[in-house]
Amino acid sequence: MHKNIWHAKNVKSILKELNTDSNHGLSESEALLRIKKNGRNILPEEKKDSVFKIVFSQFNSPLIYILLIAGFITLFLQHFTDALIIFITIILNTTIGFLQEKKASDILNKLKSIVKVKSYVIRDGLEKEINQSDLTIGDIIILHAGNKVPADCRVIESHDLKINESALTGEWQSVSKKIDVLEENTQIFDQKNMLFMSCGVESGWGKAVVVEVGSKTEI
Repeated sequence: MHKNIWHAKNVKSILKELNTDSNHGLSESEALLRIKKNGRNILPEEKKDSVFKIVFSQFNSPLIYILLIAGFITLFLQHFTDALIIFITIILNTTIGFLQEKKASDILNKLKSIVKVKSYVIRDGLEKEINQSDLTIGDIIILHAGNKVPADCRVIESHDLKINESALTGEWQSVSKKIDVLEENTQIFDQKNMLFMSCGVESGWGKAVVVEVGSKTEI
């Protein structure tokens, strides 16, 4: 089924189509098979900048342009000592900027590997806490205030569930979620029975079934 029409199907038919159960969820063995089939629930990362690109970016500054012009002018006028000082200043500025940016990038990469977003899922009839990356299509998740929506999901229970969808739509006002079936042509910002990856739960709680993961999510 195309991901854009989950909102137009009732809960019972979606659970049947995804071969899952709202109370029991998937079994661990079935979840592993689906992860192999659909891929892990992670977003593709941006390509890291090369060392050359980071070094080159240090020169992209009006101050550096001015210093370079000044350096060549003083060199042309044969003020070699002044020219040397200017070029040494440029080299020092570039080196320090490169080292700072490289260090910040390394720290960020280490943090990404340490910090894992957790999700509450029902597996084998038990509520468990797992890494967001281990979610797969058909998983039944439980969301509470303060949680991040870990994947694209269809709401199957809503108890005053309100979601901030600014990460996706740019709208800061929270959206009340419901389980009602919507028209097939309903636009994404009006899909009140859907939850989208990276959006935040502001209040209430609810239960949902995962319908899309990773790079196939709307985000």
